[in-house]
Amino acid sequence: MERLTFLPRIYLLSFSGRFLIMSSPNILEPIWESYLTTVDCLKVASRSIERNELHLMNKTKFVGSAVDEAKLMIHDSRTNADDFVIVSLWAIFERKLLEYVQVEGRKLLQSTPTTFNTQVHQKVENEIEYWKSLDVLDLFKTVVGSDLIGNAKQIKKYRDWIAHKNPRKGAPSNVPPQAAYKILSDIISTVEQHPGLIQSVTAP
Repeated sequence: MERLTFLPRIYLLSFSGRFLIMSSPNILEPIWESYLTTVDCLKVASRSIERNELHLMNKTKFVGSAVDEAKLMIHDSRTNADDFVIVSLWAIFERKLLEYVQVEGRKLLQSTPTTFNTQVHQKVENEIEYWKSLDVLDLFKTVVGSDLIGNAKQIKKYRDWIAHKNPRKGAPSNVPPQAAYKILSDIISTVEQHPGLIQSVTAP
């Protein structure tokens, strides 16, 4: 069986560094850029094996592995990367939605504080972490529309399956990472541009 072996040659590798400066207000972008970098690295590894450029495999776990085994490792890593980025994107997205709700709750105290609105505000602050994600999404239907919210719920369903993978439940429809990133980004962008929310969210 063919195995990957390191060729004892000295290579001077020059890289054009790509420094990611996240000037975009999209809080999902750093996660997405990291995912794209991971995918690119896997592509480089795969091409190196296919083209027999084995010197690029020096000091990696691929050294000594069978070619088919190395290809399987790359395939599995890509599958995991696709899954993990969905989980990560959802975690940041959900946290952002909760922040929006908290900001709206604090607006209750912008008027003359009363026992009632103080208690309502405190209840939101204390219990918001226990709200169901789907209920939080429903709060934003009037802001971003039912279609986008419905798409986000599909992502949540797929995210839950990735996280738990209950063998008694079948896998839901696959959500490609690119689609998840675009849908969640569109929701955040729409919320931030909404005239009824933008002032409260961005004001110091």
